[in-house]
Amino acid sequence: MIKNKLQYLAGKSKEEILAEMGQDFNYYPAEVWTYILHINWLGRKTVLYLFFENDTAKEFIIKKHYGKIKSIPRQPKNYPV
Repeated sequence: MIKNKLQYLAGKSKEEILAEMGQDFNYYPAEVWTYILHINWLGRKTVLYLFFENDTAKEFIIKKHYGKIKSIPRQPKNYPV
């Protein structure tokens, strides 16, 4: 459900995503950006991972984590956006 709401991010430039979602501790030249979308009362975080190629968002993943976000998932192969 959240994935359908975020489909519009695919193909946008880093500048457009910054204007839409804000900076949020993302290093501008990085190829992967993260945004915490939601935290429930138990501490489970819903995290958006954006993958960039040539400063354009190509793919994204939404993962749920408890506690600290320790690693970035590998970019999926043939993942439809």
